[in-house]
Amino acid sequence: MPAILRIDVDTAYQNRILNYARVNEEFFLGISTLGYLDSCRSIADDLHSRGIKASFFFMPFTLPSKEFVRELMEKGHNVGLHAVHTKNYNDFQGDIIRASKNLGEVLGFTKHGSGNFKLSRTHDPDYNLDKFINFAKMSNLKYFLGNGESPDKRWQHKDGVLYSSSVFWLNRNYRADEFTIGWLIDATRENDIVVLMHPEDVTQGTNLMVKEYKRIMDNVEFVSILKKIEELE
Repeated sequence: MPAILRIDVDTAYQNRILNYARVNEEFFLGISTLGYLDSCRSIADDLHSRGIKASFFFMPFTLPSKEFVRELMEKGHNVGLHAVHTKNYNDFQGDIIRASKNLGEVLGFTKHGSGNFKLSRTHDPDYNLDKFINFAKMSNLKYFLGNGESPDKRWQHKDGVLYSSSVFWLNRNYRADEFTIGWLIDATRENDIVVLMHPEDVTQGTNLMVKEYKRIMDNVEFVSILKKIEELE
């Protein structure tokens, strides 16, 4: 069965100083001539050359221009929110409103961080699956993709929201040894696995991570999350 390729865009600039100013301190602008979203663009181009459709999730500080969103949509990708401010529903709704100005209608979201660390000045690190499903319901969103590390768990519906609690992480630091690339290739023959990566995993990652990325892209069939929603509605 086709897998879902989830790309969380955490990095605004490959330059560490510019990225820190934009993402952590939240005051620097997104300037394309300085390399804003270059990693994301590189991955989008590579996926397009492979004919692979993905779901890109952007934080309030990595939002693309409307023109870039249009490019992604024309290539068959879709976009959503990578939520940062989730302490309460009002904070979350603020992220939705901000994202929708660039992304258009937001149908689903992912969460930045898994509850362990505060990742930027205003980031809320708390990770609560039930809370996020409720946020999705309150905002009339269609889906939520969680950060759990057991990719063999099945998709579920709750309160009208389609969700997957766990993903297969490209980064080995977030998956047990049993979840190998071989396991993923075999598992996607029977289950709709969500595969999670960040653009910088490939553009700035280790040789091993790049090798595993290529092996996944060469051996796993991917389908848009929107197609998954259509099948289950």
